[in-house]
Amino acid sequence: MDSILLDTSFCIRLLKNNDALHQNAKDYFKYFLEQKVEIYLSSIVIAEYSVKDDANNLPLEFAKIIPFDFFDGKTAGEFHSILINNKEQVANIERNVIKDDCKLIAQIFNRKIGAYITKDKKSFGQIFMPIQKEKGFNIELLDLEIPLKDFKGELF
Repeated sequence: MDSILLDTSFCIRLLKNNDALHQNAKDYFKYFLEQKVEIYLSSIVIAEYSVKDDANNLPLEFAKIIPFDFFDGKTAGEFHSILINNKEQVANIERNVIKDDCKLIAQIFNRKIGAYITKDKKSFGQIFMPIQKEKGFNIELLDLEIPLKDFKGELF
């Protein structure tokens, strides 16, 4: 993994000391820095995070901020169309979640970002996989609920 996009759920847990997944987020973030993984923050994530906290609290000095542009919009529309054609796959997911996830996946796809980390593992099978299968690309999906040591396959 050479690059990763941080999801809003990851950013919230990274900065919320009393969250059950705070330590996992800290461990992953430290690992990304140690491994020199390029860390990306989407302007979409910044907007979502800003609803409940000041975006200046985000780890901006360690991340590359990527704007949502015309090409991302075009790609997101294509990805959303794929999911509309698989209605049963996304029947239980809020429409806004689908739209926002399609936007993030478009940014990942267009910039060839290698990985994505989120607490919302439900989106892996229901949103990411159909798009990846249809478009023939693959990214590494990291589940924030899995501790770093388990992700790395360490016993202790």
